[in-house]
Amino acid sequence: MLSINFSELIWTIINFFLLFFLLKRFLFDPVCRFMDERQARVDAAREAERQAKADLEENDRELAEQRAEAQRQAKELLDAAAAQDAKRASEAFVKARGDAEALQESEQAALQQRYAREEKALAAKGPELASLLAARLLGEEE
Repeated sequence: MLSINFSELIWTIINFFLLFFLLKRFLFDPVCRFMDERQARVDAAREAERQAKADLEENDRELAEQRAEAQRQAKELLDAAAAQDAKRASEAFVKARGDAEALQESEQAALQQRYAREEKALAAKGPELASLLAARLLGEEE
């Protein structure tokens, strides 16, 4: 037959609650607190990672914008330099053409002066040459 011993039952219940209290106080609560703190650190690390990725993407975007701006400025500088070089080349060509025309005019004037001098010299020696030619034609030698 089954009999219930009330004193053992009461001591068992007291031991159960005492063990429950001690385990809760010294084991379950610290472990739960440790797990919560660990979860908070993991969550903070994930948030920091997400923030770092967002910052990296923002920095990459800004870098791409800066690179595009630098390329645009470099292109503008190159275009300006090319335009300036073309202008200088055009000015140099115009100046060279002007110098060449001036030189050509001065050479032409010098040739005309020389031609005029030679023509005068020839005109001055004309009668002498004519008499020399006539003497040679007539067979006279001087």
